Amino acid sequence: MEIYCKDKWMLHNAIFLAEQLSISNLFGVVNIKRLPPTMPQKGLVEFSKGDTEIDILIKYDNERFITLAHEMVHVRQILTTGIPDEIEAGRLEKTLKTLDKATALLL
Repeated sequence: MEIYCKDKWMLHNAIFLAEQLSISNLFGVVNIKRLPPTMPQKGLVEFSKGDTEIDILIKYDNERFITLAHEMVHVRQILTTGIPDEIEAGRLEKTLKTLDKATALLL
């Protein structure tokens, strides 16, 4: 899996989450972008059925890494079953670990 994001802290967290979800070895390209502030949701995933390129859009608020964890669960679902499941994503977003600022600065 290839993950792209201009924000290095967000990128390192996405890679860390992909490893926890055991999807870092799957074929796919993930682009993480900032969600426009006018959009009401915290995050969303854009993809075309059968396509291996996935865009994640994240609202940059203080819950952005929880939102990233949620959306990375959707990436796993899309690449494995093709069907996003909000119940599983909501459950796992609370159990997945993210990097803190001090750890991210060391990377």
